[in-house]
Amino acid sequence: MFADLDESIRQLLIRYVPIDLSEIDISFEAPDREWSGRLSRPSVNCFLYDIYENKELREANWEVRRSENGVSRRKLPMRLDAAYQVTAWARAPEDEHRLLWRVLAALARHTVLPSEVLQGGLVEQPNPLYARVAQAEQKARINAADLWQALDNRIRPSLTYVITMTLDPYEAVTSPIVLSREVRVDRLRPEHALVGAGASNGSSDERPTVDSSST
Repeated sequence: MFADLDESIRQLLIRYVPIDLSEIDISFEAPDREWSGRLSRPSVNCFLYDIYENKELREANWEVRRSENGVSRRKLPMRLDAAYQVTAWARAPEDEHRLLWRVLAALARHTVLPSEVLQGGLVEQPNPLYARVAQAEQKARINAADLWQALDNRIRPSLTYVITMTLDPYEAVTSPIVLSREVRVDRLRPEHALVGAGASNGSSDERPTVDSSST
């Protein structure tokens, strides 16, 4: 579900900032020093760094269902907050600030994720996906300096973007978990390539021996 949330946020930024992916990247990786060192063009980073229960929307009641066989009780779903740190990255600080301002405006306009950007399982969420950005109480949950120190990167302006989701821990899940795969291709050294080519042609470095005792 968090992957669907990532993709929904991506679609919201593309549609409402708007962002042209041929000019600006959108990333959900941890913005550590290694990641920022690979940047080649302006980027918006949305880093999911915290997940916790929304106590204000907690429902302590149980759902009661009556049937011919009697009465059953079922605990109501949890309401969870997914907190993102949103940052803008560019060569010039003024470009970063312009981009961050446009992102802030787009996120602030939508206090609920619009249905047209929802992806995957989020389409079936029983409750609206409330969203809030740049709220002081969310900033207080984590120290920005500590977060950037953990990421081993220099501190920079960021937005805290929080989306409230619904989780029913008792809902049956039948679809398998699909994980991304990364394929790495290493270049062979010349001597390795030659050995491989020789093996494929059936050739060998060994020379035939001649028995001197035979006539």
